[in-house]
Amino acid sequence: MTRTWVDAIAECEAEHGVPATTRMAKLFADSSKTQLQAIDAAIAQNSLATARASAHDLAAAAEALRFTQLTQIAQGFETACAANDRDTAMRLHKDLAPVINICVLQLRARYKLA
Repeated sequence: MTRTWVDAIAECEAEHGVPATTRMAKLFADSSKTQLQAIDAAIAQNSLATARASAHDLAAAAEALRFTQLTQIAQGFETACAANDRDTAMRLHKDLAPVINICVLQLRARYKLA
């Protein structure tokens, strides 16, 4: 049986409580786009080191909410930046925005976030 995000977020709620998970969800919904903008700006300035730092923060927030796919993409991007592997970083960068958008939509629906 495949573990769904709903199962994973229920585990997060069981571990941290619904109020804390709701706060984490709101923080993620509010900050993930800012983190992506910081990554985009760093790439535009050809600064993989700066992009790496923002990706690290994004990966940690995604992992806390059990967003496995986003966590893997952000961690892969972070690793590629650390290795100065621009080709891999750019390939993974293309996946960040659509996956972030899906995650935010899921959180907004589950927690009735604005």
